[in-house]
Amino acid sequence: MTTAFSGERAYAHLEALCEKIGPRHGGSSGEAKAARYIRDHFKELGLRTRLERYPIYSFEDAHATLTTPRGKQIPCVPLPMTASTSARGITAPCLFIEGSEAVDLDDRVRGKIVVMFGSFRNSVQEQFHAFKPLGLVAIQTAPYRQHQRYAYGADARRSRGSIPTVILTLEDGIQLIKRLPKTLTLKLKTEGEKLTHGYNVVADLKGSDPGDDVIAMCAHFDSVWGSAGAMDNGAGTAAMLEFARVYAQTGSPRNMRFLAFGGEEMGLWGAKAYVKKLKNEDESLKRNKDFERDGLKSKLDCTRFLVNLDMMGQLYGKSNAITLGHADIAASARLLANELRYALAVEENSVYSSDNMAFNYAGVPSISFNRIGFESSGGHTSADTIDNCCAEGLAHIGGIVEAWMDRYVMSPHVFPFPRELPEAATDAVKKWFKEKNPLDYEAFTPQKRYRPKAKKGKK
Repeated sequence: MTTAFSGERAYAHLEALCEKIGPRHGGSSGEAKAARYIRDHFKELGLRTRLERYPIYSFEDAHATLTTPRGKQIPCVPLPMTASTSARGITAPCLFIEGSEAVDLDDRVRGKIVVMFGSFRNSVQEQFHAFKPLGLVAIQTAPYRQHQRYAYGADARRSRGSIPTVILTLEDGIQLIKRLPKTLTLKLKTEGEKLTHGYNVVADLKGSDPGDDVIAMCAHFDSVWGSAGAMDNGAGTAAMLEFARVYAQTGSPRNMRFLAFGGEEMGLWGAKAYVKKLKNEDESLKRNKDFERDGLKSKLDCTRFLVNLDMMGQLYGKSNAITLGHADIAASARLLANELRYALAVEENSVYSSDNMAFNYAGVPSISFNRIGFESSGGHTSADTIDNCCAEGLAHIGGIVEAWMDRYVMSPHVFPFPRELPEAATDAVKKWFKEKNPLDYEAFTPQKRYRPKAKKGKK
């Protein structure tokens, strides 16, 4: 399979993102540096490029320690944006509860540092907080993994409050439970919390054919906090930058838009902000009935299809294509893979937890390509380093993506896939978002703001 896509060129971008810039979680200075790097590369290719800001409540860094009465420190990572402790920390009796359901909760947890497996569902979290524990030690349930690196949302903190929380690996957690001390000392500090801005990078390539329809290609360039985010998703971003080079040089019959999204790991913030802007404009224009009567289309209408690149770069693994839209999209990937004798697992109308979901909610069909490695990828941990990726691995998945693009985007006179999602796919997307409109969001601080109106006295 001969391709114009260069794994070596893509890998050079991956080195810049993961080694020169490093961790780049949503709203951080690292993410801003990465956005400027991507913008500058798009401009060098001659693409019409802009940065789009969106609000996000975030932080810069976090630190935590967990210590036994004998002074032994247990390896842990903080859950950033849960409540910080004083410099002296919290020393309190500890309590192990095995389950994570409401039946496991009672007044025993009050004033304790609770040790447990996994985490509570949202409804149970509210009950847990009501008993006022002083701290939480959450033990991962998957073996042989580095500490997961998530962040606590400002929305949850505002509605439920927060408890200083640290995360342990399964192995360290089991050792702690076996020799559970009477007390533990927990220290946690989240630095640089604030309502700030994240960035999306948007670059347009004008097609040679007439028309306003756009084929979008996207990848999220942020990482989880404290991780280089090589496989997830520096590699996907590097591949998109290389595709931008390929099509800027060869040209495209169709309008192409390259979208580098921030804030994916913290809840698709960048993609939701981008699609929300399109959706608001669409609704505003269509309040005037003459807009559609005159045959006009909004920018959302013109967004015909999305190609999403998320998680790749490993040489040995399994390549996947996940579609949401007409059955022909999945059929096209299967047909091409069979012709090229390329091992590609195709999931038809399957939910993929990535930026495509915001587009799917707004009615835009998609195909998402990834390559999940057999070797340790370290996804969502500090082990997600560039050592797990290589130029050959990028070329492996890049080749099939380019072949699909050439046949179904660049070659046909008429774009072959209708702009529609079947009812079952639409329902699956809504269910994934828990029936909430993901575009009806706003960034805010965790501080409570509601103040009841004072009752007027009787005259």
